[in-house]
Amino acid sequence: MNNVRRFISLILILIIAVSVSACVSKESSMPSTSSSSASTSLITGESTSTPSTSSETTTTQTININKADIIEAIEKVEKYEFAAQYSTIPESDIQITSKGGFDYSKEEVFWEIISKSGDFVTYSNETVWDDSIYYSALVKQNNKIVQKGEVTLTIDEYFEKVLKGRTETATPEEFKQQLFEGPDPTRNPIYYIRDILSNADSFTASQEGDNYVLTFTFTKEEQITLNSVQKVVKIQGTGKLWIRKDNLPIKGEIEITKTTSYAGLEESATTLNAEITFEIMYEYQPPEWVTKITK
Repeated sequence: MNNVRRFISLILILIIAVSVSACVSKESSMPSTSSSSASTSLITGESTSTPSTSSETTTTQTININKADIIEAIEKVEKYEFAAQYSTIPESDIQITSKGGFDYSKEEVFWEIISKSGDFVTYSNETVWDDSIYYSALVKQNNKIVQKGEVTLTIDEYFEKVLKGRTETATPEEFKQQLFEGPDPTRNPIYYIRDILSNADSFTASQEGDNYVLTFTFTKEEQITLNSVQKVVKIQGTGKLWIRKDNLPIKGEIEITKTTSYAGLEESATTLNAEITFEIMYEYQPPEWVTKITK
């Protein structure tokens, strides 16, 4: 029992660490400071096609893409897999490499994550199916194993033992919604795209082969209160997305600056710069370890 409690404490530490480094862990609790609207903003640009011979005339066409159509396409996705990487810059002292997959029709998801911070490297596997969650982790320091374990719990048990009173998540239902729709670049990149597009400031668009390339800036501010302490997080960034003609994203490159401050505490602000990249495929083929656990 003591080993289980220690491992649950480890899970909490890892969740907080990944949430902090991954920038966004839940939907903003404050209105966006961006002046653009997801339902009305248009992405506009020009696409130039290069002729096959020098004697032909170069043709130019205007591209009009409504970002609300991209958001709508994301919300209709039933299955997808991804590979993502997050690293702080310029020191790169925190690195997260992840891959995972979602099957929304079955309410099933898995993640395989490697987190590096200083001398510590954490390897974790996680899967959610029905109302259950499985989590395993192995922690190394200077290439030596310092802790490992695994646990299977219901969503309600996981919330009560790991999250309740320690994070801003209020209910098991909210926790489950965050698992499947939370805008985290290393755990759910398409919903992260949905979130930053909703907070986007300006856009340009071009065509690259059969895909569109969108370049944009975004600003997001959220306010979180936990145990009477008010935390304000402001994120500013630039993004580059590759979008299929059916409005679904397949690749992204994001750079962010994240500033965190605490109300009433002078000189409490900290700033972090990070790079995020990801690739997305619209299929779901879970690895063997997931199939064994979810049977």
